[in-house]
Amino acid sequence: MRVICLVVGIMVMASLDAGATFYKYRDSSGAIVITDKLENVPQKYRKQYKVILDEQLDARDSLKKRWAAGKEAQERQELEQRQRKAAEKKKPSDGKRLVITVDEQTGELIRTME
Repeated sequence: MRVICLVVGIMVMASLDAGATFYKYRDSSGAIVITDKLENVPQKYRKQYKVILDEQLDARDSLKKRWAAGKEAQERQELEQRQRKAAEKKKPSDGKRLVITVDEQTGELIRTME
């Protein structure tokens, strides 16, 4: 029974840490360095690093934001096109046709639906 509880506990803890974790620090030249392994952070920067979750990086990524905005705009445009095509199909023709005649005295075109 203890073994089962231990296995279940390990599985639960592993699922909680499913999101990627990154470590961020500023080096001596002032550049921001982000790594996915704590052992990649030099010992002299270990006191100043910050833990960043994958979701936080995605929220700050301007390229991903632009990509998402472009995708949203494309989906909106496709929806508008589908709605326009559906509206065109719904237009009734009522079996009428356009008849154009010319008034012989004035030369004016007369358009009527018959």
